[in-house]
Amino acid sequence: MELDWILRLILFAVMHWILAIMMLQDLASRKRVLGGRKWPWALIILLVTFLGSLLYLVCHPRIIIGGDYKDDI
Repeated sequence: MELDWILRLILFAVMHWILAIMMLQDLASRKRVLGGRKWPWALIILLVTFLGSLLYLVCHPRIIIGGDYKDDI
């Protein structure tokens, strides 16, 4: 494996874990989530590499918009 591929994989892994940690913190702070249960979202965020975090971000868009979103679904 060439060095540039190794560096790309490392960068991808670092980006995944940073985004996953941010999404898990948001998930923990919410009272309600889409679907009503938090544990499936946690599994999706952790196990579906990178796309799980993006899926959570799409389903809960107020993370990007900002504001008081803690009580939103």
